[in-house]
Formats: sequence, C-alpha cells, structure tokens
Amino acid sequence: MKRTVKRWWIWVVAVGAIAAMLVALMLGALAGTNDDPFVIAAYSDVVRFELEGAASLQVQVFDLSGRVIWDSGRASVSAVDWDRRSDSGEQLAYGVYLYRAQGWGTSGDLIAVKNGRVALLPNDKVQLQSAPAATPSVSDAQSPTSRPMTIGNTSEQLVGGTLQLGANAPAGGAERGRIQGYMRFDVSGAFFMSVPDGHAFMIEGFGEPYNYASLVSGTSPLGTRRRIFFFTGDSQSGNLTVGMAIAADGKIGVGTLDPTARLTVQDASGQDLIAAYNGTNRVFQVKSTGEVRADGAFYGARFNTGSADVAERINTSEWVEAGDIVEIDPEHPGFFCKSSSPYNKRVAGIISTSPGVILGNKTDSSTDAWDDNRPVLAIAGRVPVKVSTENGPIEVGDLLVSSSTPGVAMKGSELDRCIGAVVGKALEPFTGTLGEITAQVTLR
Repeated sequence: MKRTVKRWWIWVVAVGAIAAMLVALMLGALAGTNDDPFVIAAYSDVVRFELEGAASLQVQVFDLSGRVIWDSGRASVSAVDWDRRSDSGEQLAYGVYLYRAQGWGTSGDLIAVKNGRVALLPNDKVQLQSAPAATPSVSDAQSPTSRPMTIGNTSEQLVGGTLQLGANAPAGGAERGRIQGYMRFDVSGAFFMSVPDGHAFMIEGFGEPYNYASLVSGTSPLGTRRRIFFFTGDSQSGNLTVGMAIAADGKIGVGTLDPTARLTVQDASGQDLIAAYNGTNRVFQVKSTGEVRADGAFYGARFNTGSADVAERINTSEWVEAGDIVEIDPEHPGFFCKSSSPYNKRVAGIISTSPGVILGNKTDSSTDAWDDNRPVLAIAGRVPVKVSTENGPIEVGDLLVSSSTPGVAMKGSELDRCIGAVVGKALEPFTGTLGEITAQVTLR
C-alpha cells in the first residue's frame, strides 16, 4: 500500500514538470512570432503608442472618411499619448476610428509603420485592432537617387523609379496605372512628382500638419498659399516652365504661378492667349497683342475703342494711302480711286489711318485666319485728311470738298456746288500750301 502511494506521487510530479515545459515552450514560441515593434496600449485616460529605439514618432487619427482629426506631429520621442480628443480639443464621439503610427531612427530613416483601428466605447472603454506592421524599403533600384520615402522628415526626401498604381492590362495590351519618374516630399508640406516626358506637377501644402478645419478657413500658416502647379521642362534640374496653377482661393493661372483674377492667362512667346473651336474650325481668338477675333456676332451694351472712326474695307483701282480723298471709279464698277477734280460729286470719303471699328473684313479660307489688307474707308468719326489752300486758308468748321490735286481736299466756299460733294468738316485750321488736318467725316 505504501509503495503504491509513492508511485502515484511520482506520476503527479512527472506530469506537472512536463506540462510546465510545454507551457514554457508555447509562450516562447508565441513571443518569437510577435515581431511587431510597436506597443499600443489603452489606459484610463490616454492611448499610448510606443516604438522602442525610435528617435522620433508621429501618430495620426482619422475618421472613417479618411479625414485627419488628430495629429501629434513628428516629435523627438519614442512614445506618444493620445487623450482621445480631436486637434481642437473636443471629446470624440463613441465609434470606430483609424490610426497610423510612424517611427524614425536616429539617421532619419523610417523604421516602422503601423495602421489599425481604435474603438471608443461608453464608460471610457477602448478596443484596439491593428493591421500588419509595415517597414519601408527601396522598392525600385533603377534610379541611383532612389531611397526610402519619408513624409515630414527634417530634409527633403526623394523616391525614384516606377510607381505601380494598378493592375496591368490583359496580355498583349498596354500597361495601365504605371508612372515612371520620381516623387518628392519636403518639409514645407509640398508634394512634387515628375515623369520622363518632361511633365510634372506639385501640390503646395499637401502634407502640412494642420487640421482640416484650419485649412478650409485659411487660418493655418500654409492655408493661404495652398496651390497646385503643372509644369513642363527638365524637372530634375529645376529648369521648369509653369503650365497652370490653381490657387487656394479658386483663382486659376495659365502660364503664371500667381493669378490675379479668377482666370489669368499670360504668355511671353507670342502665342495666342485664348482660342475656341467649333469642331476643327476656330471661331474665337485672343492674340498676345490683345487683338480679338470672332466669327460670330457681337452683342453688348457699349463698345469702347481707342480710335475715333468707323471704316469699311474697299477695293481700289489704284494705290491709295491714309488721308486720301477717294471717289467711285466710273470705269471700274465696285472700285474706288483718288478724287481728281474740284467739287467732285462721286466722292465717297477719306481713307482711314487707324480705325476703331472695321467692317467688311474677309478671312483666308485656306488658313482660317483674318488676312485682309485692302484699304479702309472712313464712314463716320474723326480722321486725318490731306488738304491744300487751293481755295484759300481753311478755318475750323469749313466744309471740305475735293480739289484739283488727286486725293487732296480743299475748303468748299461755293455752297451750291458743295451739295453732294462734301466729305467732312475741318476740326482745325490750315494756312500752309499742302498738309494734313483732322476732319469730322460728313458725307452730304
């Protein structure tokens, strides 16, 4: 009986020793599989994010729409506490939120990233659910300047090579979702991306550590200068030409970084500023010289011009120039020539110098461009006119008629002969032999 009892105790001790060894081995195995460097724990008043050996740490909390509601900023610590409030200090409502924790080493390299969920429950309870930890690596060694990408570092960071955004197209087709070039983030909160064909774009203030409300209201330091730029040129050398900019206040600039109006267009190369097409036909154009051309009708309450006359294009049977008096050519119907006799009743008017409005322009159908170099005949307004004192000195208000000198006017002193021969009224006196004065166009 005694011998049996001793054997029973021996079996109890042996089984206990074996169980202890198994538990130790299981715990050791579990500890060996936990390679997540982050330690995240919920306390009564804070949630602590800790990365042992980190030189700096940053934690961001997002709502389910992806909006940042709390950002610790990058701090030179290995542990960050979150008091479960927003950036503005408001107590967050019960629900599920997302978090992202990033840690950097002493050399400034990103050493660990952790994403996950945190549920805020009644009675100050907190539940944590983490996603697999991720560590950065150089994903493409094609470019000698490639290195791990970092956002918010104390120096500019560059990533080179190819960024794969989506799945490839079916076999035999073109690839989709691939951008080959490089990206850059800098401490000013700017994101820059370039591709090999010489095009690039930048978002200024993209990564600034300020909450959404301050960006919308423009109260954050970078909120008033958030802009998006599109460039062309050698982006790696910095020799860039701005294509378009979109400012934070909604202004759009084409060819300029700083638009002054809702739409500002600038060009120094002499190209058209604006061109509008109906299919392949250009119907509206604003040239770099300020010239505006349109194929349609113009409607407006008023029309302001720097010149003082209205003119129309005419066909002439001989060479004429600005200031000439012209008459209807009796030998060439539809054409005009210089007046050749005093008190000529075939006079049609005065050749304009620089009319404010030109009627009857023609376009070149082969080039779809305005190409009409015919003379312009003033039909209303004020124009310079060639005059002589053949009929005596000219005074202000004198009627002007054709003289015996081709293309030159004189004063009309014989009223009965002036009927049907007047081309204008003198707006200034003339006492010389042959010269030029300003006249008010008056055909009667």
